[in-house]
Amino acid sequence: MRDLVSILIPCYNGEKFLDRCFECLLKQTYKNIEIIVVNDGSTDNSENVILKYKKDIEQKGFRFLYMYQENSGAASAINTALKHVNGEFIMLYDVDDIIFEDAVKEKAEFLINNPDYDMVRNNGYYVNNSDLDKIKGMFSDGENIKNENIFEDLILGKANNWPASFMVRTESLFSHIKNREIYISQFGQNLQIMLPVAYFGKTGYINKPLMKYIRHENSHSAFTSNEKRLRLINGYEENRIEIIKQLDIPQEKKEKYFKQIAILYYRIRMQIAYQTKDIELFKQEYDKLVKSGENNKQDKELYYRTKSNVYDKFYYLSHRVVNKLKRGIHK
Repeated sequence: MRDLVSILIPCYNGEKFLDRCFECLLKQTYKNIEIIVVNDGSTDNSENVILKYKKDIEQKGFRFLYMYQENSGAASAINTALKHVNGEFIMLYDVDDIIFEDAVKEKAEFLINNPDYDMVRNNGYYVNNSDLDKIKGMFSDGENIKNENIFEDLILGKANNWPASFMVRTESLFSHIKNREIYISQFGQNLQIMLPVAYFGKTGYINKPLMKYIRHENSHSAFTSNEKRLRLINGYEENRIEIIKQLDIPQEKKEKYFKQIAILYYRIRMQIAYQTKDIELFKQEYDKLVKSGENNKQDKELYYRTKSNVYDKFYYLSHRVVNKLKRGIHK
């Protein structure tokens, strides 16, 4: 439906966040909204809280659709929601994040006024769940906020992909995925929406904060054990590869992106190996990098720093001295 925004909300045991989530939705200044909530097998009181807001949402003039499914993960819940989308635009929303009152309006109006763009992103704030009022930083991607072709930025982790920070044109997404279904992964669902749109179309950027992305201590990004961190990293890598496999693009292009992704994650695992002084893991990933012909001086230095604590301390101190001298020269 023309100008209608479909907001897709997967929910698993989100009871403690749902009041805030729906209050954010009820404050939206954009009037043409369809809310599709998929309860992904919650075992808490999520269903009752969701349905409590049905009347208020509909009195606001928004469409409201609620569905329940057995627990299958957020990506599966998005697939369920996609089958029922009526909107011209699609936005994802995690129940624990906070969107400001113009969040939907700003993105929808950008796409309405710029029909040659298929996606738009916005800036926002990082906050910790322990203090929602204390701003820890902003999304701002630096130079790439002006980049309209962000496919490679996304696969290489140079552009944020938080839910509620982007909106896509429905027609563009559905023309590049089959049966209104994205690749199901436990390591995300945002890239599955963004990458097909970003490859074939232009992306705009609204450089103002329109939301708060909340970091949780028990989230993926907070995993501290080496085993869990590696499982997470490997999952992110696999997710990117599988999404690209499903894209209708030339095989030589796919191979190019597979190599870029592999090199990125060799280096990420090398960083983890350096932090944990895991020589075996570092050598394993470094050898892959050498075989690909992409190793450089910095990679080799990190290898020696991983092998020797003495070299690592010397490297750190010498670079600290050099940086102090540089700062003194520029004063």
